[in-house]
Amino acid sequence: MTRVLVLGGGSGGLVAANKVKRLLGKEVEVTLVDRNTHHEFMPAYPWVAFGMREPEAIRRPLANLEKRGIRYLQATVEALDPERNRVKTTAGELSYDYLIVSLGAEALPSPAQDGHAPWSLEGALKLREALRTFKGGKVVVGVSSPYYPCPPAPYEVAGQVEFALKVKGVRDKSTVEVFHLNPAPLAGMGPVISGKVLEILKSKGIAFHGGFEPVEFAGGKVKAKDGRELSYDLLILTPPFAPNRVVRESPLAGPQGFPEVDRMTFRSPRFPNVFIIGDTVNPALMLPPAGVVAHFQGEYVAGVIASDLKGAYIGEPFNPVAMCIMDFGDNALLPQCAFDRVLAGTGMPSCGVMAVGKWVRVTKMLFEGFWFATLIE
Repeated sequence: MTRVLVLGGGSGGLVAANKVKRLLGKEVEVTLVDRNTHHEFMPAYPWVAFGMREPEAIRRPLANLEKRGIRYLQATVEALDPERNRVKTTAGELSYDYLIVSLGAEALPSPAQDGHAPWSLEGALKLREALRTFKGGKVVVGVSSPYYPCPPAPYEVAGQVEFALKVKGVRDKSTVEVFHLNPAPLAGMGPVISGKVLEILKSKGIAFHGGFEPVEFAGGKVKAKDGRELSYDLLILTPPFAPNRVVRESPLAGPQGFPEVDRMTFRSPRFPNVFIIGDTVNPALMLPPAGVVAHFQGEYVAGVIASDLKGAYIGEPFNPVAMCIMDFGDNALLPQCAFDRVLAGTGMPSCGVMAVGKWVRVTKMLFEGFWFATLIE
């Protein structure tokens, strides 16, 4: 029996494990390794922060995968040995015929000790507590480095915190500002999406500060490299991220620490039975580090493995098109981007607006239920 080992129970790993098992059934033994006991629906972290969800509502036990014929092992990955087809974990050494690495990126310490980062369950709960006693004031949302998961995150959170302050009754006593290193919101997605996000921010009275490179956080102020300053009473900041340590210390890593893969198949050129997907590799491919991208990568590599074993492609055609519902609290935006030019190395993504409006938020909530029902319940 062919052994498929999946490292990481986030978006990409969960999709890949399910798809491999669905395509190949009893012909494969699929094992998913994750250090956590639960899979969490990461887009819902801000909902927890702003009191719209409780923690248990956005997570499911990874042990549920056993009902789908997928073995789950709670362990921390310590080292990769692709020359020997081995992975060292805290639960012992594992061997494989195919390996899918979806370990995500590694969060680094925040440069701001008083900053909140609601992009984990712990961070979301800390922000919830801070908002509980917040009586109004200056709220600043920003990024600490160019590399962070989910490019729309700071803009969504800025919109959601503005809405939360409105519900709390302190919006008229507060200001909300957002800063970014880029000159315009989501500049990498093109002028249509960027312009629409800026329009939504302006409609909510949220000031945007572009080209703002933070160099110092002290005394309730963030200072930019060009001398600009923003004062705050509440700071929400994306932490810096680095390539995953286990991967960057393995033979899979390239010169910059990110793994080297074929841009169209996500297969390692040195180790053809190894695939790397998601935030572990996407910045090196100029793809956004986002769950929606890891999702389509997970489906595709599962099909590639199935085709290797069957001698004919039985999966789905690779479709590098992604949709991401951006939730701004009392408004939402649904863009769609095609990344074929990015993967071919010939240009930027082609993006357009599919829908805008309050009703779009409902689709994100419905997708949460669909995600759990089809992958881990």
